[in-house]
This record gives sequence, C-alpha cells and structure tokens, in this order.
Amino acid sequence: MNEDDIQQIFFVECDEALEATENGLDACKAGTHDDETINAIFRGVHSIKGGAGAFGHKALAAYTHCFENLLGDIREGDVALSPELVDLLLLACDLLRDHVDAARTGGDAPDDAALMERLEAARTAPVQSADTTPAETGAAEAEADPLGDLGDDLDALLDELTAGEPAAAPAEWLVHIRPHAGAMANGGEPLLWLRELERRGGVCKVCDISELPPIHQMDVDAGYLGWTFSMPGSVGRDEVADIFDFAGDSCGVAYGEDAAMPPTELAARQEDPAPMAPPAPETSAPSPIEAKPETAPEQTKQATNSAAPAVASQSVRIDLAKLDRLIDGVGELVIAQAMLAQRLENESFSHIEELAMLETLVRDIQEHAMAFRAQPISSVFGRVPRLLRELAANTGKHVRLEVTGEGTELDKTVIERLSEPMTHLIRNAVDHGIESPEDRKAAGKDVEGTLSLSAEQKAGRIVIKIKDDGRGINKERVLEKAIENGIVSPDANLSDDEINQLIFAPGFSTAAQVTSVSGRGVGMDVVKSNVRDLGGRIAIDSTPGEGTTFTLALPLTLAISDGMIVQTGDQSLVIPLTHVIESLRPGEADIKGLGTQRQMLNVRGKFVPVISLGEMTGAKDPITDPTKGVLVLVETESHGQAAMLVDAISDQRQFVIKNLDANYRAVDSVAGATILGNGQVALIVDLDYLVQTVVAPASLAIAA
Repeated sequence: MNEDDIQQIFFVECDEALEATENGLDACKAGTHDDETINAIFRGVHSIKGGAGAFGHKALAAYTHCFENLLGDIREGDVALSPELVDLLLLACDLLRDHVDAARTGGDAPDDAALMERLEAARTAPVQSADTTPAETGAAEAEADPLGDLGDDLDALLDELTAGEPAAAPAEWLVHIRPHAGAMANGGEPLLWLRELERRGGVCKVCDISELPPIHQMDVDAGYLGWTFSMPGSVGRDEVADIFDFAGDSCGVAYGEDAAMPPTELAARQEDPAPMAPPAPETSAPSPIEAKPETAPEQTKQATNSAAPAVASQSVRIDLAKLDRLIDGVGELVIAQAMLAQRLENESFSHIEELAMLETLVRDIQEHAMAFRAQPISSVFGRVPRLLRELAANTGKHVRLEVTGEGTELDKTVIERLSEPMTHLIRNAVDHGIESPEDRKAAGKDVEGTLSLSAEQKAGRIVIKIKDDGRGINKERVLEKAIENGIVSPDANLSDDEINQLIFAPGFSTAAQVTSVSGRGVGMDVVKSNVRDLGGRIAIDSTPGEGTTFTLALPLTLAISDGMIVQTGDQSLVIPLTHVIESLRPGEADIKGLGTQRQMLNVRGKFVPVISLGEMTGAKDPITDPTKGVLVLVETESHGQAAMLVDAISDQRQFVIKNLDANYRAVDSVAGATILGNGQVALIVDLDYLVQTVVAPASLAIAA
C-alpha cells in the first residue's frame, strides 16, 4: 500500500468524521445534545487534525487545531454553549469541509483567518450561571476577596518583590515508542513518527536494541527497535499523542515514568495484548514522573466479571471499482442462469430440482451483492443543513428543516446522482416558494419557514418528498410566462398539473432577476433530466398559500430487478414487476367504451383505461381486442392505474438492466433493455411515460 492509498483512506475517514461532527452540531442546534455529543464532535475534529499533521496538510492541521481548542474549552465547561456559539461552530464545520476538499484535490486552502479569529475570541467568553445576576456576581467576587483594596496592594507588592526572579522553565519529560510486528501492514510508518517527534523538539536519548535478533533470523515485517525521546516541557502530552492517532495497537507508547523503565521490562509491557488506555488530553506538559493509582486485584476482577463481553464491529473498505465489477459479474450470472433455464425448458428438463436450487442461489447472491452497494439516504439529506445556512445568508430567509426516513437505503449510484437534483429543488423551494419573513408575518405564518424531507420504500421504489410551507406555485404567472416564452400556444387549455409541469421546461423561469441562487432557467430542467436518467419520475402538488410538494419516485437500484416478460405482436417486452398489481383475462361485460377512442376496464367497480402496449410500441399484428388478450393491471406514480393489453405473459424472472444511453440513445417510452434467456434483446417499457401519453396528452398543446 503506497502513500496515496493511505491518504485516500484518511480522506474517507475525514468524510466520516465530518458527518459525525455535523450531526452532533445539528443535535446541539436542536437542543437534544448531551456530554457524549460534545465528545463525539471533539473526537471528529481531533481525528482530522491528527491525520492532517501526519500527511503534511499544514493549513488543515492549523485550522483544526484552532477549532479543537474551542471545542476542548466547551467540553471542559470553560465556555458556555449558547445558540450563537452553535451557529459559529456550524460555520466552522462548513469551512472545515472546504479545507478537507482542498487538501483532497490539492487546491488552495480557503481563507480562514477571519473565522479563526472568531473561534479564538469565543474562547474568552465567560461562563456565567443562568441563575446569577451581574449584581450577585459582583457580590460574590467581593466576598471571595475580603481584603478588598488592601489585598490588591499586597498583590502589587508581591509582584514587585518577585519581578527580578526568572520563571522556572518547564521540565523535560520522556516518551518511549516501540512499533510492534506488522506496524506497516495498515499504512503505519515508524520513520514518520520519529521525524514528527524530532520536529517538535524531541531528542532521541536511547535506542533499545535488546530485542534485535541475529541477521539471519530477521523478519522485515517485524518490529525490533524501541526509542526513548526527551521532549521539551513546552510540548504537551496531547500534542505528542496526536502523532500516534492512527497507529492503533500497532505501536506501543509510554509517557513519563513508564518511559524511564528498563528496556526489557518496558518491551514486555508494551507487547502485552491488553490495550493501553489513551493518554488524557492536557494543556500543559506532564511532569517527568507521573503517579498512577493502583487498583486492588479484587476490584479489577469484579469489574472484569461484571462487564459484558463486547462484540467488535468489523468492516473492510473496498475500492468501488472492484465492487462494480462484482455487480457486473452477478448480472452476467443472472443472464447465464436465465439462458440455462431456457435451454433446459426447451429440452423438457425444466422441472429438475437442481435448476430450482440454482435459481435460488443466484437470487441470494444477487441480493447480497446489491446490499453491498446499499447506502442510507442520510448521506444526501445530511448536506441540506449547510445548504440552508448558505441560502439564509443569501436570501435572509431562515428555514427549519424536518427530516424523516433518513435511514432508507438505496443503491450508491442512485445516491450519487440524486445530490444535484435535490440541491436544485431545495434552492427553488427557498428562493421561490418560501416567502420573506415580512410576507410570512403578514400572512399569519411563522416568520421561520419549514422544509420537510422524507424518504420511504414503496412497491420496490423509493419515494422522496420535498415539501415547503411557502406561497405555492402561481399557476397564472407560470402559464403567462410559458406563453410569453413560446413554450405553449396561447389557446392551450391545460390542467393544473400540466401547468405545474411547465416549470421543468428548458429555459423556463419566473424570477424577476437573476441572482446567485436562481433565475437562469436551467435548474428545474436539470432536475427532470437527472431524475428521468435515473429511471424515475417527478410529480408536483401545490396549494396556493400553503406550499408545494415535489415527489420523486426512483428505482432502488440501477442494476438488477424483477420483471414480467410479455408478448405483444412480434415483440417481447419487459414490464417492471414493481408496477404490476395483477393480470387477468376480461369478459365482454368488463370492458366499457368511453367515446370512440377509449376503452375502460371495470376492476371491482373502479374503471381504469385500457392501453394497447402493442400499438403504443409499434409492434406488428398485436391483439387489439381486450377479451382475446391478457390485461396487466399496473400502478403509475403520477396517473394512477391502467390496464396494459398484451398478447400473452411469457415468464417472470430477474433481468439485468442495460442503459440505452451508453449504446444507442435515450428513448422516451423505454426505461432500458435486457437480454432474455434465449439471447434476444428485450426493451423495458417506461409505463409512466406510456400512461401519461394516453391519459394526459399534454404534449398536444405544447408547441414544438
């Protein structure tokens, strides 16, 4: 493992530490924090600082050191955690993320001078009890100093008498390190540790070679040497401990009196598998000899017996490219299994037990492989608080965030491509939807707006809702602007839903002026394009004066899914199983006419439109009489239920989704393609688009 690989691991850990820090600060903002929350925030910043120093990111290390100092004062109770201070810490966390990004890309570090001054100034804020008034504080100070002015005179006299005496220099102290076997296996580098000690003024006093074997018995991966350094008193123990933050159990470290032990005794003690307690953070250098309280054997035994056995959480980091290759391999395995099943079915061996077992095993492998890529959507939702803070600074609108379902999991690829449309929708909600504080107050609303984010799994898809309590969409203004821009014809007769969908038209914007937030007319077009590329749909529900809700329906994965293979004319098509409710053969009494062009299916008293899949896709000689074919009842996100007319249902199985964009081009009515068991390519139909085209032909009113 080279240094670049180790740095990549460091930056992954930075992202985890930043997420933990921001979550903790959000809890402080909401008032739901406790002492452990503050400790978690401190640990997150502290771990970034340790790695930044080890890899030479000086600007990042200096900034995190300043940030950590304030957090340390808060943790020790020297600085009160006020709402204003929480806001400052959130700004500091945002800048810390910019610092990490700059270190990752090798770019220029952000300007942090002004914010570092504010962080240092916050450390001098006095801690005063909420129950103590200024008058009581003065009385308490007077009571604490009964000598009054006389005491001040005595202090001045004492200062005068001792002015010529030099201050005692802090004593030097010792630190001993001994890398264990395999210290370099996980990216550790003992030479860097020694250089860091030397850079902080340490001087190597002893190099312990007592464990050095004969040269023919040496193992290049083992650790035989130990070093004892004398550290200047101006260097604190916590500063030295930072050097070994990432060493873990691969290096033994002893301080003060322990470091002065005989080499053989110290080596035996450091090779003990029992983990060493981390050094306590200090603001000053430790004394050369540290007294350690002894624990009675009975107390130790009792504590050991009472403690429940802890189960260590184990995880392995893996390169995403390797995981993608695994998913591709599983996809090919699914195709091969389908081909084998097709071949055996043609040879009349379709009911053998081994074939069913193979199908079960392939499905299990596929589900486990897809679970590797599953991530909670909280990684997307977690970026929203910072976005709202930036928007508050630009627009003056303060928005309260409400989040539900942040633990809902979906494919990593979907998460990565979801960030941009989510950002555009939230910017649009704050800039256009939520009113200014003055307008909200005049309308009888809370001056602080509310933005709600929710996510849930529904019928094999993930449904994300972004809801604001703003003014809603001004449909008259939207239609007027669309006619003005030539997006629709002046005589168009559009429904409310069709008018709402106009905001996704390219170049459409109702903003009076272009700002840094919105107004260029490209954001919402990007949203619809990105969501469509993900195989999803977006719907709008807006009520004037109450707010707007954007609903995104997305597939849980972009790789493998379940589908129903249907035959219509000369075409084999795939209907995603997540849309299918049931299939049936209707009688003549179940079919009713609506006008001259539309047929409706009576499903237990509810009428749904009948759509000929063959006619919609241009298949040759499809069945057009519903009573002679099969109707597949499907559910769509934006237009309810519909009955798709097909000739027959061939099979139901897993299929591997192949993107048409990479090999051909995007087709509106097609969500992708797959390879069937007989080697034939079959198209995956986009049911939402087909049903929308038939049920709500808004495209007839839209100008080319």
